[in-house]
Amino acid sequence: MVQITTKFVAKVPRPKKGQMFYRDRELKGFALRVTRQSISYVVEKRVNGTNRRITLGSHTLLTPEMARKEAERLLAMMAAGIDPQLLKQRKKITLRQVFDDYLQSRTLRRNTIKNYTALLKRCFADWLELPIAGITKDMVELRHRELTKTTRQGTSGKCQANDAMVRLSVLINFAMSKYEVAGQPIILRNPVKRLSEIRAWHHLPVRQNVIPKHKLAEWYQAAKSVRDPKIRDYLLLILFTGLRRTEASSLKWSDIDFGGKVLTVRAENSKNHCEHRLPLSDFLYLLLKVRKRAVGESEFVFPGRSSGHIIDSGHIINGVAVKCDHHFTIHDLRRTFLTTAEMLGVPHYALRKMANHRFSRGDLTGQYVVIGVERLRVEMKKISEHLIEVMGIEISDFF
Repeated sequence: MVQITTKFVAKVPRPKKGQMFYRDRELKGFALRVTRQSISYVVEKRVNGTNRRITLGSHTLLTPEMARKEAERLLAMMAAGIDPQLLKQRKKITLRQVFDDYLQSRTLRRNTIKNYTALLKRCFADWLELPIAGITKDMVELRHRELTKTTRQGTSGKCQANDAMVRLSVLINFAMSKYEVAGQPIILRNPVKRLSEIRAWHHLPVRQNVIPKHKLAEWYQAAKSVRDPKIRDYLLLILFTGLRRTEASSLKWSDIDFGGKVLTVRAENSKNHCEHRLPLSDFLYLLLKVRKRAVGESEFVFPGRSSGHIIDSGHIINGVAVKCDHHFTIHDLRRTFLTTAEMLGVPHYALRKMANHRFSRGDLTGQYVVIGVERLRVEMKKISEHLIEVMGIEISDFF
């Protein structure tokens, strides 16, 4: 062993090939690595069961005194179980990179990606370039509390706060599984678990809004009064099928089988990524036939103003709500359809099929029951006839 000083470094012999190590006798773990063309300072120590050799820098950039101080700092970290090499690699993987890699590894609908991206920018814009491994429990708790504050629109931020943290937790779990340095995951524990540990998650009531039976006739008259009949037909299709918003808005004519009277939601547009087929009642068949003549050459059942499909505007929905004196959302129409079906005695498994809900792994019977389109036709007819009667729909309204 030697004493690494300025004088020693200046006179250290260089090997003709390979490398030589000169270890300092005063600071264990501090050494000089010499090759034919270079001289550099290094730190050597076993940390968490792994031998580490970390280069501090060239002798042209660091004096022995500077290198010794840096070596002391790193050796202290390693003695405390902190791996500088792992720490350095972890800092390179940012929240933005994890999100980009997550999107590459998943098959998500365009609208899902759009909403996910918007939520991250809205709730974690200042975190996107941070190392994901640097997100702490305290940061999560504070941000969840900040997002809970009342919004400018006067609404509670509780739903957004919960949703943001659920999405963040998904990304962190993805990072824990995907990224490793020296065989160790870059994150050992998801910091979002803090919210469960301190019971900080907001308990939000399950939405149960529907359009009441006594309001359906008024609602229909309000929907019929909208200037563009496309909006009326869009709302009616959801009410008479229970489709989700994007499932209905993205329908193409290629999804409509007029011969077999069947409507198909493609797997890429379905929430559970499973194709969903529903029989068309006579009323829906008529509605879509009239709509086909109205749209001309568009490939979409509900075309947008310029291109693509319709994107339902809040002001249109609000206009209908004001006219019928009943606030509703698009998803309320789905709940109304399913509530009506249950009231009319539609069997449980048929109802689940109509809703396009997957059967849980614990429901073994449900996994064996196969319900085809024709089995649902009689149920769809029953629901359709009931709604037509309650709402006072006249066929002449569509001509």
